[in-house]
Amino acid sequence: MNNHQVEKTPRRLESDTYKLRTYFQDVDEQTVKVLTEKYGHLVPPDRLQTMANQPTSFETSPEFAKAFKAEAGVPPEAGVVGYTERGRPAHVSTEDMASVPETTVHERLHQLSDARAPEIFGPKLYEGVTEDLAIETVGREPSPGDPVAYPEERASAHLLREKVGNDAVEEAYFRGDSAKLTERLNDSIEETKPEDQ
Repeated sequence: MNNHQVEKTPRRLESDTYKLRTYFQDVDEQTVKVLTEKYGHLVPPDRLQTMANQPTSFETSPEFAKAFKAEAGVPPEAGVVGYTERGRPAHVSTEDMASVPETTVHERLHQLSDARAPEIFGPKLYEGVTEDLAIETVGREPSPGDPVAYPEERASAHLLREKVGNDAVEEAYFRGDSAKLTERLNDSIEETKPEDQ
């Protein structure tokens, strides 16, 4: 009888750690490249450079919670897997490996957004726009059952982009220029007003 035996070799943790570090670095570098190509024409060069010079910090769940608490003063809420403070590196939890690429894009988009964007959109819609742009950039809609960040906010942002156009939303998000967004929203309101009889 022929037996095919596989020699059992112990796994080298150092090798696995190196591969993961390389994977995370590749995800981060590709994210910076894609976002620069896609939105570089809307973002000032110094903001693009700042983003490129601050590698994302990929952290285990305990490391992520510790870093979040150190910066925010409170532990992260359940489900939080990424955060970014303006002018600082992004932090991404590696607890759910499948969500790492999209979370990295989401946090990097925050770094590229104009400081006025949260005020223009309001905090919830700002997160929704960030998530909608992130999903579009990744190029894959979440499958049913996948955890989704900001689902209602993202749906509202997607509807807004369809109503007023990507260019109006992107100018407000990346440049802090809400003129086109306001004009198109006003036009949309005028179109839906009932005619006087």
